[in-house]
Amino acid sequence: MAYKDLAEFFDPDLHLPIRGKRYTVPAPGAEDCLALRDRLVLEGIPPNEQVEDALIILGAERDEESGELELAGVVAEMVADNITWPMILHAGRTAQLHFGFSADMAEAHWHLAQLGKLVDLEWIAEKFAAKPEKKPKQKAKSGKRGGR
Repeated sequence: MAYKDLAEFFDPDLHLPIRGKRYTVPAPGAEDCLALRDRLVLEGIPPNEQVEDALIILGAERDEESGELELAGVVAEMVADNITWPMILHAGRTAQLHFGFSADMAEAHWHLAQLGKLVDLEWIAEKFAAKPEKKPKQKAKSGKRGGR
């Protein structure tokens, strides 16, 4: 059995639903994905401060003369649709994780956006990082009943 051409049935793009509309983030090329993966591995999950990377993966382009980022691609579409800035950044971070790490991690990030408002994430992180307390060993009980 011969393999079918992957391009006939495989969609590498990321589709994000926001306010009833589906935004398509085109899959970056292999070099860009590898560079993004290296950055994610070295720096961890991208924090809010990494706005530039989030905007670039959504299609923003750097003006060659001024060096400033210009809105283009999906991010320009989102701005035109009056999507809020926090939602745009969340979509950008999700895309970074999707293309630079794994689709599963990106999906978890997407769905757990409200988690930080529901629980104290810093407390949870400290609990996971803390070494478990050693419990004192209990004396082994004999399996015999009644002293037999």
